[in-house]
Amino acid sequence: MDGVGITVTSLGAILVYAGVKGYSLLDVVRNVITGKPIGENVNKVSIAKEYEPYQRDGSGTPAETLTGNKAIGQKLAAEYGWGTGLEWQALEELWTRESSWNNKAINYTSGAYGIPQALPASKLPKAGQPPPVGTSDPTAQITWGLNYISSRYRSPIFALAHHKTYNWY
Repeated sequence: MDGVGITVTSLGAILVYAGVKGYSLLDVVRNVITGKPIGENVNKVSIAKEYEPYQRDGSGTPAETLTGNKAIGQKLAAEYGWGTGLEWQALEELWTRESSWNNKAINYTSGAYGIPQALPASKLPKAGQPPPVGTSDPTAQITWGLNYISSRYRSPIFALAHHKTYNWY
């Protein structure tokens, strides 16, 4: 790779990093040009509209509110700081892709089970009334899934990025 290719690749990586951190891209580019550290004197920006917990559209009017397993998920995700904004959106998309938030979802090809699609299903806690493949209790499944995401990926955003790349997380 020549010097131009390295420069373009490096600048691309810096801009991706800035986007993940929520930094203003213009501030970051200014810092790169002037030789300052990337995160110095930068404004934080939000690329998604924040919304109230359990409120899907953030309009302040009771539109479609979350119910069932998603409501449980959002409440438990809030304990990790993931109950709103981009983290919640990533978790919602991830588990919609995996199981459509169905606590009895089974992937008959792999044997993955439940909302987080635990593999093997025996990883899920038993919670008193276990079916053969693990508990069908959505609270137990979501709790297990959030712990898994936190320990392996640090956040739903990184778990979803991995899923989009490899079709598993």
